[in-house]
Amino acid sequence: MILLLAGDGPLARALQDKLAEVGEEVRIAPVSDDALFNKACGCRAIVYAPAPNLLQGRLRPEPSPDRMRAVLGATNAPGVELLLVVTSAGYEDEELALRRYGVPYVIMRTPPLVEELEAQPALQERCAVWLPRGRKVAVTSATLTADAIVRASRDDSLQGATVDVPRESVDAAEVLRRAATRARRASVHTVAPAVDAVVRRVGRFFHVREPEIVALHGQLAAS
Repeated sequence: MILLLAGDGPLARALQDKLAEVGEEVRIAPVSDDALFNKACGCRAIVYAPAPNLLQGRLRPEPSPDRMRAVLGATNAPGVELLLVVTSAGYEDEELALRRYGVPYVIMRTPPLVEELEAQPALQERCAVWLPRGRKVAVTSATLTADAIVRASRDDSLQGATVDVPRESVDAAEVLRRAATRARRASVHTVAPAVDAVVRRVGRFFHVREPEIVALHGQLAAS
């Protein structure tokens, strides 16, 4: 049995599907649960995501060593043999607390999920927008991440390691163009930086409000 502390977003759903596929029972709890130790009893592993939404965790990391210590306390429950932490950059304080504790662990280094990008409110706005090419970002999918986590939970050789989840390096503008195409709301076009500068200058001259997706692109490209 696996105790899942990963919210209720795309990652959690993909993990539940993958674990069910391999015949593994799942127990679900919020990391704030006061009875976390009891929930962990009888589970062979705990999967913990400090930021269940990996995109938000990447853009606005909120590490909490206290939260990690609560999870580490649950690893003392009978039966628990492994803690898998699914995280992006920005959670080094929690990782340090994990390494000092001594419990068998695997850190799954995971970039934002394409499913999270598609659900962003900025992509639900009906608009046409031009975004500059030139800054690559890493992305992955919930399915690839779930597959990697389940494999790591069954591979003793990975204990104590930091594992990069399979990912694709893509231009930030192209990532949002693909996500917008699947969301079927905004129309996103990728352009050279020089063209983007002209488009923005014209927009400012005519006092055209920039769509929210422009700000999202800036955050993603800078992360």
